Amino acid sequence: MMPLEGNIMTSAAAAAEAPGPAPAFGGLPDDIVEELATLIGRRLSVYAEARLSSMAEDHGLPLLDLRALAFIMEFESLSTGQLGQLMDLSYGGVTALINRLEAGGYIHRDRNLLDRRMVTLRAVPERCSDMVFPEQYLVRRLAEVAQRSSKSELIGAFDFLGRCVKALRRDVLLRLGEGA
Repeated sequence: MMPLEGNIMTSAAAAAEAPGPAPAFGGLPDDIVEELATLIGRRLSVYAEARLSSMAEDHGLPLLDLRALAFIMEFESLSTGQLGQLMDLSYGGVTALINRLEAGGYIHRDRNLLDRRMVTLRAVPERCSDMVFPEQYLVRRLAEVAQRSSKSELIGAFDFLGRCVKALRRDVLLRLGEGA
């Protein structure tokens, strides 16, 4: 495994240094792909969760409520059942959470146009606007790191991460029964 502390090597440099069998993933050694999966799947999510916790505190919301609001904002709308599934909450738990968010003015409920029995949850843009735009802290930290990268590296990273997000979003939508 390659250490992730310090400078992250470019894929070409890492591939040149990697011992062992021939690369398996589009010219990259297996361990780089595994490290990317760890980096994206666990390490970044740990730090994102820590920032979310700080953000929840700043807004006077329980972390669970802000996490739910993040799901609703990311998917633009969710049904009550979908939110419960994503949050692993019982019907009663998700209802209490939705009631808190609605009472705080963060979301509103609409009846689904196709099935009036279903409730669709949507974020209230005016109330959530400061949560939609990137935090200045994150912008500053990324700008510091970006200064040590070339334009082509940043474009490549942006493209790669964007494709990762699309693939992960598609998986979540499949899990929620919406297809891709």
